[in-house]
Amino acid sequence: MPFSFKSERILARPFEFSDEADLFEYQSDGNVVRYIPWPIRTRDQVHEALVKSIASQKFTENEDHLDFVWQLKESGKVIGQSNIGLVAKEHHHAEIGWVINPQYSGQGYATEVTKELISFAFATFDLHRISAYIDQRNTASIKVAERLGMRLEAEYKEDELFKGEWVNGSLYAILKLEWK
Repeated sequence: MPFSFKSERILARPFEFSDEADLFEYQSDGNVVRYIPWPIRTRDQVHEALVKSIASQKFTENEDHLDFVWQLKESGKVIGQSNIGLVAKEHHHAEIGWVINPQYSGQGYATEVTKELISFAFATFDLHRISAYIDQRNTASIKVAERLGMRLEAEYKEDELFKGEWVNGSLYAILKLEWK
């Protein structure tokens, strides 16, 4: 059974082929994918990623992940996406990430949906901690993590060669017992 959850304005659900045009709007934007490990995607690459996401929705072993689109309840438009990946099953640890179409940024959607993703994940899976690794240049995502009450646990200097340059990362996390 596919997993889904909702917030006040968003239905977060598994990807569907009908989402392709909305996904292409932001996945083909260089500013959007600047801090994400994908290239600027062509329409064919968006389709390939969609096929892969639809086929790989499981969350039982290390490196399994679930992907969710953010569909506006009011209009049905897909405006972003979240993922949660099982980092270490034996340690009950998962990592989350999020992306939003810039036409909808600054309206609280990322915080709203990610709050519900964390609640959903702690309630549904046997997790002890959820983390988010964020490129330090991505100040918008850092603000989302901080608004959610995630704790800055580590700062890494040039820990990743990302798209041809050494980048600094920050690790934010929250424990189930800390989550309200």
